[in-house]
Amino acid sequence: LNRPFPAYKGSEAYVFVCYAHSDADTVYVDLVELDRHGVNIWYDEGIPAGSSWRGEIAAAIKGAERLVYFISSASLKSSHCLREVDYAITHDIEIIPVYLEEIELPGELELVLNRVHGLFREKDSMYMEHLLGAIRGGGGLTPRQPGRRSKWNMSWLPLALVALAAVAVLYWSPWDRPDRGGASAVSAQGNPNAYDRYLEGLGLLDRWDQDDNLDRAIARFTEATELDQGFALAHARLSEALRMRYALSGDEAWLEQAAEQANQAVRLNADLGPVQVALGRVHASKGNFDLATAALERALAIDPNDAAANQALARIYARLGRPLDAEAYHKRAIALDPENPRVRDSYANFLADQGRPEEALGEWQAVIRAAPDHYAARVNMGSVLGDIGRWAEAIEMYRQANAIRPSYMAYSNLGTAYSRSFRYPEAVEAYRKALELNDSDWLAWGNLAYVYSWMEGLEAEAEQTFAKAIELAEAAERQDPRDPWIHSDLALYYAKTGDSERALQQLDTALVLAPDSGEILAAAAEALELLGEREKAVEQARAALAAGFDRRNLQRNPELTGLLADPRFDDTP
Repeated sequence: LNRPFPAYKGSEAYVFVCYAHSDADTVYVDLVELDRHGVNIWYDEGIPAGSSWRGEIAAAIKGAERLVYFISSASLKSSHCLREVDYAITHDIEIIPVYLEEIELPGELELVLNRVHGLFREKDSMYMEHLLGAIRGGGGLTPRQPGRRSKWNMSWLPLALVALAAVAVLYWSPWDRPDRGGASAVSAQGNPNAYDRYLEGLGLLDRWDQDDNLDRAIARFTEATELDQGFALAHARLSEALRMRYALSGDEAWLEQAAEQANQAVRLNADLGPVQVALGRVHASKGNFDLATAALERALAIDPNDAAANQALARIYARLGRPLDAEAYHKRAIALDPENPRVRDSYANFLADQGRPEEALGEWQAVIRAAPDHYAARVNMGSVLGDIGRWAEAIEMYRQANAIRPSYMAYSNLGTAYSRSFRYPEAVEAYRKALELNDSDWLAWGNLAYVYSWMEGLEAEAEQTFAKAIELAEAAERQDPRDPWIHSDLALYYAKTGDSERALQQLDTALVLAPDSGEILAAAAEALELLGEREKAVEQARAALAAGFDRRNLQRNPELTGLLADPRFDDTP
């Protein structure tokens, strides 16, 4: 859409314009006329690049003298319009309803707007005069001296607006909703503090990768739920923030809290898209993919243009082995919210998992262009660069990520990059820094133990560190006995410490759970080589290469030096 002129920015009084984008051709004609008569207008053109979309909208509504609401069948179905009107009511901003067509208001809006004189654009022969009078009536808004403005056509991606559907507050009357499970009958619009905290949390959650934004988002959403216990969306967003904390830490307690909040949101209002998205993501994190799919499909039935729901469903389809469906939903999510780094990061991860590293790197580069301080994109880029053997570039990416924000994952991956580059002292230092940030992950302990085992005079350190890795991995196995990666890692640790019986048991389980994984097959080759089963190790190494495992990663593994020199392996096509 080409906006007719820039939104007003200044200290004078202005009106906020709320409309559906499908009505833009009609609405923009009126905006040009109002502008010609000296009315200062803020509409969605006025959002600076790189700023928080929701924050800009909230600030613009709170600063306006009045809100002009262009009512049509499209705007009544628009979640972002309902949210803007709700926010205006919350902050006592006068609303001027302009009807673009004959339409019956929902009961909730009728209650609020029928006490306000509405204007009928197509029926009123003096419509513009009446609109100007309504805008200027009651003081505050005086016309500026009309002057010639240079026309500023700004290219905009209209579907980006649809992302607001994911944060819309359903407009309802508190006495019309049944009290479910003892929840408060006070709505967000009855408690502006709760809604303000909610909006702050949304802005922080959008950039969870910055500073302590995720913890601050959890705090804001928690405050919102405490101020208004019936605020379903606040519970849903709190669930999402807690689930992300679980994903970053691996601490199951966070996931259980996320599940509690998602279930509470469902009890309060199951007919909101974001509530179903939160529920679906929790189910997915627990491995309940059927339940996750059902919740996300319901979210899309509520709002097909919810970018978050499309992205979440794409990830489920990818995990269910439906890559074509997954890619289609990823692309739809990007089209709906093209500036959202989380959406592009998710698609890049999908591309990397599909063995399309160059495309994945391109998506992450787009994330970094849009958000230069996005450390997580750099961590992910480093992982893909390592997968294709570009270790020097991977090391630089991890360094950049840690310069922005030190993290366990970046330091752990940096240790792996150093070890694959045979820079063992630097690898030890990186792994130790990772463990200072999170000492509960068996993988970093196991990787550190490997590096110790390759360095002279550190046999005792290697033995102790392998023991710690085994302890943590066995605890994880009890929690998730069907995870092939845990069994694979345990097979390697047992093999390194000489426990052949347990190593073979774990290896058999890993291969049953993931028989076609190149990485699992490569680990099987390594474990068998450590156990002295060269012929079987060669067989598994050949299978790993056939499954797409990069030969260079075999070549960089010190444990496989003898296998790679074996003539039987040299016959590998």
